[in-house]
Parts: sequence; C-alpha cells; structure tokens
Amino acid sequence: MRTAAAEWRRGWRAVAGCAAGVGTGAGLYQYVSSLLVEPIQTTLGWTRGEIATGAAVGLLGALSAPLIGRLADRIGVRPVATVSILLLAATFLGMAANPGSYPLYVALSAMIGLVAPGCTSLVYSRIVNGWFDAARGQALGVMTAGLSLATLLLTPVVAAAISAWGYQGGMVALAAIAVGIGLPLVLWGARPAPDEAAAGETGALEGLTWREALRGRGFWLLALAMLLVNVPSAGILTQLAPLLSGKGVAPSDTGLYIAAYAGVVLVGRLAIGWLFDRTDARRVAALVTFGGAFGSLLFTTSADAALLPAAILLIGLVQGAESDILAYFSGRLFGRRDYGTIYGALMTVSLLGTAAGVLGFGQLYDATQSYDVALTVAAGLLLVVASSYLMIPRLHRRAEGG
Repeated sequence: MRTAAAEWRRGWRAVAGCAAGVGTGAGLYQYVSSLLVEPIQTTLGWTRGEIATGAAVGLLGALSAPLIGRLADRIGVRPVATVSILLLAATFLGMAANPGSYPLYVALSAMIGLVAPGCTSLVYSRIVNGWFDAARGQALGVMTAGLSLATLLLTPVVAAAISAWGYQGGMVALAAIAVGIGLPLVLWGARPAPDEAAAGETGALEGLTWREALRGRGFWLLALAMLLVNVPSAGILTQLAPLLSGKGVAPSDTGLYIAAYAGVVLVGRLAIGWLFDRTDARRVAALVTFGGAFGSLLFTTSADAALLPAAILLIGLVQGAESDILAYFSGRLFGRRDYGTIYGALMTVSLLGTAAGVLGFGQLYDATQSYDVALTVAAGLLLVVASSYLMIPRLHRRAEGG
C-alpha cells in the first residue's frame, strides 16, 4: 500500500484541480445568492417570495444527479465537468441578460439546478478517490474545503461586481469565475488516476455495480443517514440569523457568529477527513453527529445563551463532515466501478433532505412561533443518523466494496 506522503506527491495536482472545480461552480453561487436578492428585487420588482420560489426549482438537481454520475462513470469526469461548467456559465449570462421575464428566471433557475451536480463533488470526488487510498479522507477534505476557501476569497469579488453593476454584474462575475478560473484549473489538474486511465473507464475498475450496491444494507443505511442529516443541517443553516437573534445576539454581532460558523465548517472538512484515515470513520462520523444532536438543543430557548459558541461548533462540525462522509463512505463501500451512479443516487436523497429541512424549519416556526419543536426534532434525527453510521458495514481500503 502506498504511503500518504507518496500519494500526495503523485496526486496533489488532482486535488488542487478538483478543489478549484468545487469552489468556483454551483456551490459558490449557492453561497453568494443571498447577495443577489435585494438587487433583483430593486431592479425587476419581484417580491422576495417570488425570488425564493424561482430559486427553489434548483432542487431539480436531485433529478439529474444520478444521470450525471452515470455519465461520469461511462465517459469520464473531465468531459462531464467541462460541459457542466460551460452550461452553468451560459445560464449565469442568461440571468444577467433577462429583461425582466419571471418565467425565464424560473426556467434559468431550473437549468442551474439541472447542471449543478456536474460541478460538484459528485464528479470530482471520483478523481480524488482514484489517486488516494491511505490519505483519501484528508484529500477529500481538502477538495471539499475548496468551496469554503473560494467563498472567502471570491465573495468580495462578486459583491463588488454587484455594487458596481447591479445583479447583472454579479451574474457575469460568477460566469467569469467559472470559466476563467474553474475550468482551466479543472482541465489542468482533474486527471484520472493511472489505473482508471488504463481501464478506459469502461467498468474494469474495482467495486460494485449499482445493482449490487442496491442489494446491500450499506447503501440503504448511508441513504437514510444522508436524508436525515440534511434536514437539521439545512434547516439550521438557512435559519441561523433568526436563531441567533432569538438567543439575544445583537444584529451587529450576527455576522461574527456566521463567520465563526463558516470557519468551523472549513476546519471540520479538513480535520474530520484527516481522522477518517487514522481510525474507524464510522465512529468518527457517529461521534460528530451525536455532538450535533446536543448542539441542536443548545439553540432552544431554554438553553443557556452562554453556550451558543458550543452550539455553533457542534452544528458546524456536522455541516463540515457531511460532504466528507458521503464521498469517503461511498468510495470505501462501493469502490469506483459505478461510483458516480451510486453517489448520484445518494445525492438525490441528500437534496430531498435539504428541501425538507428548509421547508420544515420555516413551517414549524410559523405554526409554533418558535424554533424549539424543529430543533428538538433535529436532535432526534441526528441521533438516528449517528446510529445508522455505526450500523454501516466495515469500510475497506482498495476493496471491491461490501
């Protein structure tokens, strides 16, 4: 087995290229989209509800993810990523050129959702899994951290473009970032591992077929975990500002807490991936998720406000671990033969959980005028997720899956 140091010497370029792809694509748009709401409202006259409703159709990505994953398995990551980046950039430019047609805005939002999976870890993690085994968790953590780093570095660029040229400038900036930064770095670095290149990506790699994966309990336990973990993580993230306000945080301090949350997510992506390589990843995932259940309860109105930093830490670690867990567990359980197809199916389930969290937290607040019920449900779901991780079969190194 190769050492971690040897893997990094051979595969660092692949990680760098994939991290750039993750950081400059659909994920960056998701993080900066809130900056576009007021400029769109001012320029086009739509309500915030209309803007949010149109953007919500981006969840159609849940439908295209298995297909895009299948294409990555069959024709390779680079062609799929290249076409997806170009289509995403073209859609951003279409948004910028929209003269004010709301149906066109909805249609373009749907297009973003449909092509988005091709610009995410769904395709890029296949490359990283091929280059790394001993240091796979760490490499995947660095790859997913690309989004956090890109958000820190590029959000001011997008914000400046919006300030200068309105929402149209922001959309053009996103297109330029995807094509001018993301695409060249992906083409430079995101190369298949030597054994995958030799196999011609024809299915001659180690691992299970998607049909074999569906017959194993590992797939269904991981699917259950991905469905349920996204309910609290998405719900809390999208309601973080009002949650902080409910705990007595002044509006002037909210930004500091949100920045701290983002920092914890970044550290979690790196540290948890590192731990996966050194101990039983199932136990690490379960421990982090148990902590998240406790963190959810620390947001309730009866919890001491002085423990709010602990709540931010515990929930942020769950958010940071999520991408690492999906990519790492999928590779270890199922191998690379039909990796994209299997990952795509799990991403679909994950996005359904995200939708449930976003809608559920808002609806429960409207019904109860408090987040306490939603947070208590979130804690219970995270306990189920932690138990699911512990019941997943043993994770193998360079194995056929199982």
